[in-house]
Amino acid sequence: MGPMNRVRIALLSLLGLLLALPVVAEEPLSYAEQLIRSGEYALAEIALEKQIADHPVAAARLLSDVYLFEGDLDRAQHWLERAREAGLDDAAYYWQKGRIESARANWSAAWAALRSAVALAPRPEYALLWGAVGLAQGDAERAQLGFGKAVRSGSGASALFLQGLTLLATSPEQALAVLRRAQSELGSESPLKPQTIYWQARALERLGRVKEARSTLRFLLRSYPGYGPARDELNRLGP
Repeated sequence: MGPMNRVRIALLSLLGLLLALPVVAEEPLSYAEQLIRSGEYALAEIALEKQIADHPVAAARLLSDVYLFEGDLDRAQHWLERAREAGLDDAAYYWQKGRIESARANWSAAWAALRSAVALAPRPEYALLWGAVGLAQGDAERAQLGFGKAVRSGSGASALFLQGLTLLATSPEQALAVLRRAQSELGSESPLKPQTIYWQARALERLGRVKEARSTLRFLLRSYPGYGPARDELNRLGP
């Protein structure tokens, strides 16, 4: 499996996580937010409709989340526009619009919306989804813009891992450095930990440092003996 295919697998998980982030609401809408987090969308809808007159921005924005999570993207967009008319700030608007367009797999519109969100408020989750959408378009340069911004915004090792993978095809030396940094920031229980080590070996191989690649794979198998891709790669490289 090539680096871009591996990244796309990570992308699917990342998109799911970022699409499933509800707005953090303050009282008296925190009960509705808890319902959303627990998947009680019908109850959340009822609770929010009761609050729409008193809290038009926050309730409408949360209703947009409800319908996004239920897959009713037209109604999600409707409530987002209602929230904007009531005074939702531009950064939050474009973030939600980017999520809705991502759920539609309308990558060009999602990219444009998220670019605006990141420009207005460079939050880590905005930049991560921006990079993921660039990757979904098959555009490594756009993916790097997003993941690089996510790293600078404090998103941590997950963004570093994705950034390293997208660099692998064009700049294995840079990819190696980024993946090593990601490894150092990940805990031993993280499912990304063995992957960061594995792709370091692949970067070393691309650089012609095959002996170091084998050594890295052996280290990986000592630490994670069940990690099959490392064993397959070591068999391919030879003893």
